[in-house]
Amino acid sequence: MIVRAARTANRQARVSAPGFIVSRPARRAGLSLLEVLLALAIFLFALIALGQLITLGSDRARDVEWLSYGSVKARGKMNEVLTGVLPLTGTGDAAFEDDPDWNYAVTADQDATPALYRVTVTVSRLRPDGTKFETSLTQYVLDPAQRGNTDGTTTGTDDGTGTGTTTGSGTTTGGSP
Repeated sequence: MIVRAARTANRQARVSAPGFIVSRPARRAGLSLLEVLLALAIFLFALIALGQLITLGSDRARDVEWLSYGSVKARGKMNEVLTGVLPLTGTGDAAFEDDPDWNYAVTADQDATPALYRVTVTVSRLRPDGTKFETSLTQYVLDPAQRGNTDGTTTGTDDGTGTGTTTGSGTTTGGSP
């Protein structure tokens, strides 16, 4: 009996005009257009951010690879300074012979100690965006021309085998009797 009364009351509420029954549309399962557009906007923003992260990561990976390669190139130039192939006067920007994309510069500052120099080798290369990538190697170096001397003078060799001096004619002066 109670159920029948509820149905009758419900039926009377749906009647708007004599003879017309207005019913509510049944709620369908699914997403509205607004919800779909909102989800699409969130997805696109996430995709843009992910693309930026991938670009940033690949730039950093390239810089790490260049750092490794540049360190090897700088060590090679420092070895040339140590052996006397490059002078301790320093050089401006010069391209490597084997890889013209890479440049190097050598600076040598004399220390208070005789024949001791603070040598810095800077290796650089331009990035695709136009900025400059560079790495530096700094080391204290004894002047290769003065190596082995204790008095700071420059001599050809200092092997300590003779006490005299030789002249162009082949005679020895000074020496022990």
